[in-house]
Amino acid sequence: MAISQIRNAQTGSTLRSTRVLASNMLDFEVLKTFEKVKSDDGSDILVELIDLYLQGTSQRIIAMRKAAQEGEWFLLRCEAHALKGSSSTLGLRQIAKACQDLEAASSSSTADVRMLISLVESRFLEVKSLLTAERNRRLVSR
Repeated sequence: MAISQIRNAQTGSTLRSTRVLASNMLDFEVLKTFEKVKSDDGSDILVELIDLYLQGTSQRIIAMRKAAQEGEWFLLRCEAHALKGSSSTLGLRQIAKACQDLEAASSSSTADVRMLISLVESRFLEVKSLLTAERNRRLVSR
């Protein structure tokens, strides 16, 4: 096998691995359902949803941490529930699942709660670049 064939095989393998990782983090089929939906002004509604998600999620994570520190379990459940819904809407299943687990654990062990909040945050940081790339792709393709 020639060097160029080896490099192409390695690059193809890397691209497939990246796509698998991306599809595990972000369900692109869910995003495709938004293809034809436009807002009242004709803009891409998915771009707007991604913007809202990216802006609001960091704030929700901060609110969840604060609620856990102060023992505000109802508030923690509300924040986790809201983030679970918006994550599901965008096809972010791993974040939605972590939020569901956080809702269930919110009245039990604070160690579990802190671990789950950290999991939500790390999942969000992992998917943030995928969402930004999808947003930018949609803006360019107009």
